[in-house]
Amino acid sequence: CEFNLPLNDPNYDAALQYWKVQIDESYEWELKRRYITDVSGQVTIDGNTQPGGRANAPKIMVNTNRDNLPTFGVSLEVRTSNNVIRNLGFIGGGQIILYEGNNLVENNWMGLKANGSGLSLASTASTQAARSLARGGIILPNEDSDNNIIRGNRIIGAFERAIRITSGGDNNLIEANYIGMDSQGHVPAPHDTGVNCARELDYNASLWYGGRGIQVTGDNNTVTNNRLVGLHVPQSTNDTPPITMEIAGVGNTVTLNVIGRDLAGKDAGVCGQGMLLQGTELLVENNLIVHTRNGFDPGDDGTDFDSAILTQSFAAGSGRWITVRKNMVIDAGAATHPDHVYRFASPGVPVELRKFNPAKVSGINGTSVTGTQGDDAVLPGPTTISAACPNCRIYLYADDLDGRIEAKEFLSEATADASGNWTATLSRSLTADEGLRTQSMAMANGVIHFYGAGTTSKLSDYLYTKRVFGLVIDFGTSQSPKSTRPLTTHWCPSRPGHQALRNN
Repeated sequence: CEFNLPLNDPNYDAALQYWKVQIDESYEWELKRRYITDVSGQVTIDGNTQPGGRANAPKIMVNTNRDNLPTFGVSLEVRTSNNVIRNLGFIGGGQIILYEGNNLVENNWMGLKANGSGLSLASTASTQAARSLARGGIILPNEDSDNNIIRGNRIIGAFERAIRITSGGDNNLIEANYIGMDSQGHVPAPHDTGVNCARELDYNASLWYGGRGIQVTGDNNTVTNNRLVGLHVPQSTNDTPPITMEIAGVGNTVTLNVIGRDLAGKDAGVCGQGMLLQGTELLVENNLIVHTRNGFDPGDDGTDFDSAILTQSFAAGSGRWITVRKNMVIDAGAATHPDHVYRFASPGVPVELRKFNPAKVSGINGTSVTGTQGDDAVLPGPTTISAACPNCRIYLYADDLDGRIEAKEFLSEATADASGNWTATLSRSLTADEGLRTQSMAMANGVIHFYGAGTTSKLSDYLYTKRVFGLVIDFGTSQSPKSTRPLTTHWCPSRPGHQALRNN
């Protein structure tokens, strides 16, 4: 499908140099099969085939809600394979729905105004219609939605999900998409240094609404190099804010994504949880997460649910694993921001993993760090959860002294010996206002409870500084030593739930 619209077309905007294509909502808009068994579409719809027009934004803007209906616009339903949809702008609330596989959807705008400055509502016909924002997203809804590539799209105001894979869509690539921002990848002032997450049921033009994020429930999908910022929707007091990434299924990979920081380097954050994980054999690494929020009930503040990344449930048995490692998680001191980098939900994850203590540091000398396995966790009952971790992989992260469990920078990794002892070399020295958090990963089945190799623990509640072998924090509060004289090697309680090393 090539475009060749004239400059005297009544829907040409001479100031912005684009053409608006109006879709009649009363008709089906789909790429459909010629007969029931024919899935070979091989259709290309490319807005850049239009001669002339602007160079740095879609030349063709498709209005799927020509008549401003409160029921919104028609969706582009793709019922065949091997199609290409690129370089178009979509407004009016219609979605792109891929029922089949091997399609490419790239470099499209969805929900942005023609000038790219922000949100274009799907309908202004009523207050209720406006609550659905731009509404449209890219949806892969069934078991045949396989091997698609969703790349380089800019999506804002999707009321359901910006990108969603459900019902068994496998082997898809979601790459380099920008969600929740303007066309430049920014959240404009005054929202750029912290999105206002006010819970209002009706659309409020003074707020920034990035919409919702990414959901994946199929297998062997890859979510990489995406940027999601400013996610927020109209909602009541008891609604769960939009979770940035919801990842389930088997064998999915989530890597190199940025959550909460726009392309201008502004930490606008998001209004819900960073990542919610389920399933097994998931790899979540090298992501940056900034200023997420407590994603559930406000009463969860300070609990394991109060975490930037939360594993909600975990497929049981040897050989099952979820790897969450080398992620940078940064938060300010706001009460709404999470207290933890990574935690596990109860009762979805057994207590043996929820309470497993990672490796501990026994010494810091410049960039050289030594350590052992963690301390066993003793629970009421009494129940002891062993921290033994022979030959485990150890990860070290820098954190500041503000009492919040963060991972501001990944600094090193090491492999423990059969007794759990290890030595690591940091990529740089710690500053005076930094300490180390640790994390452990099993390298064999059955090391952490009955889970498989690749199972990672939470980050340590203890924060280790270079001045002492074990400045300990728990529940997010630090206790600093009163002097730098030599310390004894035993722990002593400071107050309930907290420990510190005693000065000699």
